[in-house]
Amino acid sequence: MLEQFKDLRLTRRAFDLQTSDREYVSLLANQSGDLTTITGRENLAQAIINRLLTRRGELTTLGHPEYGSRLYELVGELNNLRIRALAELYIRDCLGQESRIEKVRYVTFHPPERGIDRNVLKTTIGIKAIGEVQEFSIIIPINI
Repeated sequence: MLEQFKDLRLTRRAFDLQTSDREYVSLLANQSGDLTTITGRENLAQAIINRLLTRRGELTTLGHPEYGSRLYELVGELNNLRIRALAELYIRDCLGQESRIEKVRYVTFHPPERGIDRNVLKTTIGIKAIGEVQEFSIIIPINI
């Protein structure tokens, strides 16, 4: 089911290199000069990351007022249990918009290290995609 979806591959929001929602995102070209595309789980993971890192309402002028998340509202807050609970709520709400997701199995946060990255929610999200047997997880740092 996931293989039927195809999108352009973005270089800065790939699986292994996350960026904040304000940083530059670019496209890759293959050897023949065409833009590179992705399908399957990689495509869904990229779509999830883009959706989470886009501010809800940011694409209103393009006709997508509900696209994105409310995670940006947590910027400047302390990384504590209350904020992590709010972040989980915002993540689940946001991913409920993605038609390829059957269920968000879990959202977990790694405890912040003392004095290091206290403004980053190190997040793991377990996803069950529609039509897929196995679930998969996405690890994404969310700047607050």
